[in-house]
Amino acid sequence: MDDALTAKPLQQTPRETDSRQATRWPSRSRCLFALAVTGLAVGLTGCSLFVMAGKLLYGDPKITSAFGGSTGIDLVEDEKTVLVIYTTPESVKSEFASVEFDLTEETIRRLRRHEIKVIKSDDVATFIDDNGGFWEDESELAQHFDADIIVHVDLDTFTCTEENSPWMLRGRAEGTLYAYRVGKVGDDKVAQEVFVREFTSTHPRQSPVSSESISRTAFQKRYVDLMAQQVAQMLCSHRASELIQ
Repeated sequence: MDDALTAKPLQQTPRETDSRQATRWPSRSRCLFALAVTGLAVGLTGCSLFVMAGKLLYGDPKITSAFGGSTGIDLVEDEKTVLVIYTTPESVKSEFASVEFDLTEETIRRLRRHEIKVIKSDDVATFIDDNGGFWEDESELAQHFDADIIVHVDLDTFTCTEENSPWMLRGRAEGTLYAYRVGKVGDDKVAQEVFVREFTSTHPRQSPVSSESISRTAFQKRYVDLMAQQVAQMLCSHRASELIQ
């Protein structure tokens, strides 16, 4: 049996007991602190309530990513090399010609901030161009690149204008994030799916903004930045204060 489970508590002398009690909060102080936290929380809503209250009590806690929690893989500590690729339907490409590249670049930039090794987006783009703009599956990417994890973000929709109100701006997207672990079968490298997560994205959440207050180009860049951060947070751990609301 583990010694830690069987060990008896040490006997305390009166002097030790008095010293330990002296370091505890008086019950009046504990009540006042609890009231202060409760009063602050009343003025907050949703995730902000828990983030701010948590920061008061514990500082700025670190949140495990959905990918890490599901797979047990830590992209930083396990020193994994990641390949990121986005795909969109033709309807999105026709309206937002550069959105796949822009989202890939911004996601890579955020992963690198966490000191994650990532394959250059230019190298991936060159490979796809050399293959007529298509790639068969993730195992084809695994064969060509020296990556440990392949992240494929497949967007079904992407827009920056409010429905039925084209002069109002609001970013919306729906898609699925797939993650594959690269391994070897004989002499071939293959990609095995280890993580799938559907997601939606809306910015701003409460109401759209007028195109008179910000240009469409500037708004699209802002939305791409926020979406890339949301995707990056699904892949790597982050501080509670950084959470996309």
